[in-house]
Amino acid sequence: MKNVFKTLSLFGLLLVFSCSGDDGSAPPNNTPPDNSVTSISISFNQDSYFAGEFGFFVVRDNQENVITDEASVTVNGAEVNTNPYNFQTSGSYTFVATYEDITSNSVTFEVESASEYSDTSSFSASGSPASFTKKALLEDFTGTWCPNCPPAAAAVKSAVDGNPNIFGVGYHDGDPMEIEETMFWSNYYHVTGFPTVYVNGPDTRWNFPNMSQVNAELAEEATVGLALEGEIVGGKLDLEVSVGFKTTPNEEVKLMIYLVEGTQTSDSPQAGSNQGVNYVHNDVLLEVYTDQLGDLIPADNTSAGGVYTRTITGLDLPSNVIDINDLKLIAFVRNTYTKTFVDYFNTTWENSPHYDIYNVQEVHLGESVSFD
Repeated sequence: MKNVFKTLSLFGLLLVFSCSGDDGSAPPNNTPPDNSVTSISISFNQDSYFAGEFGFFVVRDNQENVITDEASVTVNGAEVNTNPYNFQTSGSYTFVATYEDITSNSVTFEVESASEYSDTSSFSASGSPASFTKKALLEDFTGTWCPNCPPAAAAVKSAVDGNPNIFGVGYHDGDPMEIEETMFWSNYYHVTGFPTVYVNGPDTRWNFPNMSQVNAELAEEATVGLALEGEIVGGKLDLEVSVGFKTTPNEEVKLMIYLVEGTQTSDSPQAGSNQGVNYVHNDVLLEVYTDQLGDLIPADNTSAGGVYTRTITGLDLPSNVIDINDLKLIAFVRNTYTKTFVDYFNTTWENSPHYDIYNVQEVHLGESVSFD
């Protein structure tokens, strides 16, 4: 019996030394972890909501366990019984969760209702500035199938980045970013070579990257100027364009309004680039909020010194928007005429539709740009 006790004692001694480590450190603490809930948090699947949208919330404890079903959630002090929550009307919504007498952080949303659709215009016989800065719009006809298009896009970006009075817009034809208008314009204006970049209209086809043609446009006297603002309210677009006239045009003029996204990628790889589907397309035209050939500004709304204002609210955003925070408006005033010209392939087009851009303005959504 003594021998057995000695054997067990020796085994126990060996076990202690084997667990203590070679450096003589103390054995690890085998106390079970503290699983008590000391704090909770509530979070939502979006940072903001519009009236009519649903918000899905999750309540977690300090151990990252989901306890949504066990917690009580209130909005503005009233208990919430459904998840997701329907933001039915505009207003301020503050959410708080409680669990076993523990209160979470509060989350507040300022929810807006979309404006009703309206389209109005007005004219004031005075109020126009005495002069305007001439700006240039580089209209790039392009496509992901086009191996020669990346150099043109790079030249447009360089010009835009180098001068705040130069704006760019990409007209995609024959790829997933094509819209009805860009396809129509390619045929209507007899764009037969890609890329083709207009400088304030098809009368000037840019020999990029030489800036002489662009600079010549910027040096011209501006007879009209534009002020522009736009914002998203309740998930829809509200915009206002004002056109000031230094002189009275001697021809019909039309207003064009674009929605543009600053950068996009496409599932269609870009030919001529090793970036493939990661190729970044700049200033992609998403929507035209006027007729595809422009909306006529009434002649009695174009007199020198006057200001024509167009206000449109409750416009739907197109489904091809990728980043709602990267949207811009471009507005310009143009004329309409026909002209015979020879294209890149030496084909002569007689009485081909043409236009010149009087002036152009651009603004990021949520901002406004005054006459300048």
